Amino acid sequence: MVRSHLSFFSLILLLVVVMTGCQFFSSDKKVSADHARFERIVNAVETFRASYEKQNLDAVRKLMLPLKGFQRLESQIQRDFDTYSTISLNVTIERIYIQGERIKVNVRWEGAWYRSPEETPVTDRGHGVWVWNGTKDILLAGVEGAMPFGKTGR
Repeated sequence: MVRSHLSFFSLILLLVVVMTGCQFFSSDKKVSADHARFERIVNAVETFRASYEKQNLDAVRKLMLPLKGFQRLESQIQRDFDTYSTISLNVTIERIYIQGERIKVNVRWEGAWYRSPEETPVTDRGHGVWVWNGTKDILLAGVEGAMPFGKTGR
């Protein structure tokens, strides 16, 4: 009798261990809200970089808050597109600070701006802060420091 209770208890314990292990190794793990937001921030930075590199002003605008101060930045970007036939820009995220809806992304960048394939490109590098805003939709709210945009005016 004691032996059958022990076997039953062992079977239950084995089932609990197996079920817990299956959940631990499951590929259906839920992503936390914070991690999902972090991924949206990284994607926004990459989309902004790629849109600038592809010289797609409409895509760049879609990632920016409709702020009056961005008219100057938009015109600088447009002048870059008008001046350079090809832009190559690498952006590395060094740090992300999140305070409520405000996000500061420290970036290191380096780029090459080509007027034509035959000419030597203008090259530059720097550090800056891209200020983003939002939780679901991440939009650019400001830029600080050395920026790759507006290369034509420098």
